[in-house]
Amino acid sequence: MKKVARGLAHDPVDIAESRLPPPILSHLGGRRWRLEADYSYRDAETTVTVPKGFEFDLSSVPRLLWWLIAPFELSVAAPLLHDFLYFYGGRPPDGSVAPPRIYSRVEVDAMFRGIMRKEGVSAWRRGLGYLAVRTFGMPAWRS
Repeated sequence: MKKVARGLAHDPVDIAESRLPPPILSHLGGRRWRLEADYSYRDAETTVTVPKGFEFDLSSVPRLLWWLIAPFELSVAAPLLHDFLYFYGGRPPDGSVAPPRIYSRVEVDAMFRGIMRKEGVSAWRRGLGYLAVRTFGMPAWRS
């Protein structure tokens, strides 16, 4: 069954082959999106919950490269969780991670790749996305 995330304007964001529930998003214009309902993801023994209202840019793919890989082609849940954990430098607010824990940048990037796999993102796109966050992500990591 094809999963669809819907924004407030009811514009579908297709997540073909996904095994994850779709986050509910609103497009704020440009490259900004807002989460409209809490979103939880279980990673092994840990559950990460991104709170309603969190804003992110989907995926930071430069527009010049959209012919090769567009931001929405790296899933929706993966960049949401990745941006949330990056925003807090792997130390999200109390109540966001159960049981509480701290993530390293390497762990967050690996989670990004794993979520893309669960979302049905092709291996070559996962590889490019992962390589990009490992190579260019450090300035966005808040420590």
